[in-house]
Amino acid sequence: MEKTFKIFHYISFLQYPFLIIALYYCYKPIIFESEDFASDYNFGLLFLGIGLSFTSLADIKKRTKLGDRIFGKPKNAKRWIIYLSILIVIIFTLGIFTMFFTKHQELKDISVGLLVLGIGIIGLLRMNLEIIKTYQEDWKK
Repeated sequence: MEKTFKIFHYISFLQYPFLIIALYYCYKPIIFESEDFASDYNFGLLFLGIGLSFTSLADIKKRTKLGDRIFGKPKNAKRWIIYLSILIVIIFTLGIFTMFFTKHQELKDISVGLLVLGIGIIGLLRMNLEIIKTYQEDWKK
C-alpha cells in the first residue's frame, strides 16, 4: 500500500508543468500583446485547475512550519476551510453565470476555464481537510 501512495506522490509532481503552462497563458496577452486574451486566459485557468488537481495527489503526512501556522490552530484551520469553500462557490457561480447567462462571447470562452479551476480547488479543499486531520486530533472524528 505504501508503494501506491508513493506512486501518487510522484504523479503529483505533474502539477509543476501545468502551473508553468498556466502562467505562460496568463502572461501571454501582456507580454506578446495577443488580441485573443479571452482564449489565453481560458487556457490559463484550465491549466491552473488541472495543476491544482494534481496537487491534491501529494503526500500530506509531512509537517512544515507554514502548515503549523495555518493548520496547527483550530481557529486558523476553520478560517482556511471557510475561505476555500467560499472561493469554490464564487468560482462555480461565476463560471455558470458566464456560461449560461452572458451574451458576450469573451466571457463564455472563460467559463470552461473557471469551472475547471473550481474543480481543481475542490481537490485542494479535500487535500487541506486531510492535512488538518494530521495536525489536529479532534478533526479525525
